[in-house]
Amino acid sequence: MAGYGDFVSRIAQLDTLIRNFDPNWQETSPTGGLVGSAGQALSATSPFAGVLADVSLASSGGAAGVSGSSIYAGTRVVGGIGFGSPMPGGRLTQSFGATNLAMEPAATVDGVHYAHYHAGIDLAMRAGTPILAAANGTVIFAGRQSDGAVVVKIRHDDGYVTLYGHLNPDLDVKVGDRVSRGQEVGKEGSTGKSTGPHLHFGLYTKAGKAVDPTPYLKSGRLPDTLTLASPSSVSDAGSTSWESSASVLARFDAVASKIPYAGQIRAAAIANGIDPLLLAALVSNESNFHANSVSGAGAKGLTQLMPKTASGMGVSNPFDPQQNLDGGAKYLGLQLKRFGRVDKALAAYSKGPGTVWRAGGVPTSAKAYVSRVLGKWARYEKAAT
Repeated sequence: MAGYGDFVSRIAQLDTLIRNFDPNWQETSPTGGLVGSAGQALSATSPFAGVLADVSLASSGGAAGVSGSSIYAGTRVVGGIGFGSPMPGGRLTQSFGATNLAMEPAATVDGVHYAHYHAGIDLAMRAGTPILAAANGTVIFAGRQSDGAVVVKIRHDDGYVTLYGHLNPDLDVKVGDRVSRGQEVGKEGSTGKSTGPHLHFGLYTKAGKAVDPTPYLKSGRLPDTLTLASPSSVSDAGSTSWESSASVLARFDAVASKIPYAGQIRAAAIANGIDPLLLAALVSNESNFHANSVSGAGAKGLTQLMPKTASGMGVSNPFDPQQNLDGGAKYLGLQLKRFGRVDKALAAYSKGPGTVWRAGGVPTSAKAYVSRVLGKWARYEKAAT
């Protein structure tokens, strides 16, 4: 008679066979929770398989969001900003790109032909798991496709489209609905050509080209957006928002002739997803646009980077304008991502993030600095409009 060990061994063999056939197969832990591919337990609010270990910030405060100083790591957020997971806690079962899975169609990408190509990512949890809108937008398709898959498509404010596939037929949205990030659009199903319950999540450009959504989930923003907050409202709420890069850059370009190092500021801001007018306001306050400026504390260059910070941001020559601006923009971008509020981010830039954490907000020692930068930013905005 077979012993307990034989049964365990046979179950493991079956699990391997099924997993090789169905990449969306999920095993369960003895307590009923999901288990990741490496055997680690996944809570209902944990980031999926490391892909969302560092994601976007929710809007500050309110029942519809999480704390402005918290990182959105799977908690459901309705009406939040940015770009978040459509299945918080889901396990990544198939990545974007070329694959050897025969069920995936052929594709030609950038002139290269692939026999099988997966134009999205697959996430899996238990059947019936709520599927959430990844960003604010308008539903442009909600129903069954020719292959039998029940799909929802959402066009977002920057023109990009997200696709949610293999859903349960009972959808929560219809064509024309305006949805907010974190709003439920349907439930995980297995409709269409599917080997098991999972979500196929796709991201498409305005021209209809599929792109890998993974880096944008990590950054917490859609490809064509920049961090923005109205200077007039920052003093009240301070929450970040998102706007099409075209409109943000148009405002900067309208006043660029009056801003020293405008081209370098623009490039550094774009690379780090922040409003170049905000970066210009910071540079104006830090060094008055003097590239060789050195403070009494040893901060150097246009964005006044301390040696340790400069090194951490990859700046080898703080007196090189582009290097310094790149480092300062990167550091400011990290604070925006960390705190989700422009006022707190500026305070952290000036006094260090630890000081902001301990104060639970903008510390008294940083209020004058924050006010000066926001005031300059507001004046740039006014001149641009």
